Amino acid sequence: MWAIAHAGLGWAIGVAAPSSDRRLRIWCMIAALVPEIGALALIARKPSYGPLGHNLFAGLLCIGVAAWAFRNYPDRSWLAAIVFVTIAFVAHLLVDMKVNGTPVFLFWPFDRRGRTFDTFVWHGGLVRVILAWILIGLPWGIACWKWVTPLEILSPGLDTLFLNLFRWKKRDCYSCGRKCNNRCRSCAKPICLRHGKLGWHFRLTCPSCRGGAITRIVKEGVDDYVARQLQFFRGKEAVRLDPEFASFLHRKLTLGLRRLDEMPRSHPFWEGSDGKPTLGKVVELSRMVLKDSPDDQEARWVVFADRILTCSPDLEYSVIEPVILSDFASIRWLAAAARWNFAFSGVDPVISLRPSFERLGKTVGSVENLLAQLKSDSDATTRDAAGHCLDLLRGKNPFKS
Repeated sequence: MWAIAHAGLGWAIGVAAPSSDRRLRIWCMIAALVPEIGALALIARKPSYGPLGHNLFAGLLCIGVAAWAFRNYPDRSWLAAIVFVTIAFVAHLLVDMKVNGTPVFLFWPFDRRGRTFDTFVWHGGLVRVILAWILIGLPWGIACWKWVTPLEILSPGLDTLFLNLFRWKKRDCYSCGRKCNNRCRSCAKPICLRHGKLGWHFRLTCPSCRGGAITRIVKEGVDDYVARQLQFFRGKEAVRLDPEFASFLHRKLTLGLRRLDEMPRSHPFWEGSDGKPTLGKVVELSRMVLKDSPDDQEARWVVFADRILTCSPDLEYSVIEPVILSDFASIRWLAAAARWNFAFSGVDPVISLRPSFERLGKTVGSVENLLAQLKSDSDATTRDAAGHCLDLLRGKNPFKS
């Protein structure tokens, strides 16, 4: 029972981190479980390895591996990850020392003497059992605040479906009109659990997508395909949230599809395909173009617009960061995308945009000073976007109603 309690505490520490993401939460939980290696040794009847996890050297090893695992993170996020992994490991030792009264071999294997400490509660008492159950239930209690549960370890899609059972249903099912809060992962239409079908990785798809409507190419041409596939950007939800942003994304994907359609069918890109332009192909082409021509802004917007169309929790803000650096007025689209993702996917923009602000800061210096200058821009939309980004940079979500 206490192993689960330690895992719950580690998960809660990972969720509490300002730079919390799925990887950090899992690592904090692992760090909180590392000392349990000694318990496994005792179960395997190898008492000489009992102190294997309850020592400082195991903690240093765990922290070192975590530092390597997070090496590609921005400096501030990397440091925060190391700090919270350390806190998770130390929290396990403190609970064992001051709650369980478990012997701790801090300097094993150089010092094989176990040290015990006075506990806050009577060993084996009811209070100790209650504390264990509190730690076990802690991740689920925090879910009411952070909207993430340990089910995310198995699959982020499963976690989203579970949490949607408790969220306010503010959309109308595309098939039956009943209130729902799930979306088809292929076409982004609202769909209820009665008409949606769960697939691999707990992806929910609507009846039309299951029938192949998304991948089937219409014979009428690109314009009809565009009208059908991008109808979400013309829908009442998208228009009500941000009509200008929806129109912008619609235009970028439309131009991308026409650009693909104009490519000669003798081009190697079409080899092995039916020669018909689709969203999947235009995204594939755009990613190929960016490898050879990183300055191709249209390709960047196609990739980004496709992520938004599918309501992906990870919008790959890094794709449009070079566009922002070339034209700071484009910060309006960064703010619009963050609001969009918060409204349709429930992703906290304060957390999701933090890495982008850190990367931009390495190029422009102080992002806060840049946004302060943009707040005095002649364009009202740019001024509003800069104000929203300033709030997000300071840890405040301006999109909460």
